[in-house]
Amino acid sequence: MPLPLPEGKKIQISYRMLPADYEMPALEVAPDHYSLCFILHGDRRVITPTMTFEAHAGSITAMQPLLYHKTVPASGEYYESILIKFSPSLLEQFDSRLGKNVIEQIYETPLKSFEDPAARERVFDCARDMLRIYDSGDNEDELTLFRLQSLLYGLLLEIREDSSDDEGVNIHQSALTPPIIEAVYYIEKNYMKNIRIEEAAAAGGYSVSYFSRLFQSQLGLSFTDYLLNIRLKHVKSDLISTGRSITDIAMDNGFAYPGNLSSCFKKKLGMTPMQFRRQVKEQGK
Repeated sequence: MPLPLPEGKKIQISYRMLPADYEMPALEVAPDHYSLCFILHGDRRVITPTMTFEAHAGSITAMQPLLYHKTVPASGEYYESILIKFSPSLLEQFDSRLGKNVIEQIYETPLKSFEDPAARERVFDCARDMLRIYDSGDNEDELTLFRLQSLLYGLLLEIREDSSDDEGVNIHQSALTPPIIEAVYYIEKNYMKNIRIEEAAAAGGYSVSYFSRLFQSQLGLSFTDYLLNIRLKHVKSDLISTGRSITDIAMDNGFAYPGNLSSCFKKKLGMTPMQFRRQVKEQGK
């Protein structure tokens, strides 16, 4: 599980730079703290029992205690972030003044983004200030703790007022059980390979027939359709962000040949990959 807060600490702030292939080894839950993760660089895909989403540079993930989750790389970029963990006890004054519903509103959806660049910079600068104060002083000193607590309260209110719940969050049809999360995680890690339903079922610890029914009931899609959607999502990202050939993009995202990609792409989106790329470029002019 995520490392708990050190004994006696109410807040912990860390800067992290991790390789692009960093992944959580298992489904994890924070037992004793809230967290705010400010993504400075890179892209992560986060799977929870109730939703799946991608978090990119400039967004914040807000995880409450006891929320099971797992992350997998969403690109080949290194991962850089500021992570703030804090105990519920640090929020006593915040809750008594504003009510517990404010924190519940902030943490209702774990992915936060900002339409206003100035608001985003304000919030991220506050996180950087908190990191600087935490690293430069005695973070167990009462005055330092008071400064961090004051900044945290302001930060939470800024997030509540200026952030929006990202539309990229995919709400599951029903809450995923841990074995299905493991299977989804397996798909996210291996979508570029020629994976089979037998392998995904084994990752979740089920027989193929039972896994198929469970997967459909919890995600609202068959294994084949879910896998195709994941592959096409990565194809679209490559078409938008790179100039690579359709053949290379097809091969790198699990399609045996370009014609197979074009056929699936057109069936799902009503246009070929080349037409999609051209449309995006024209819209960006």
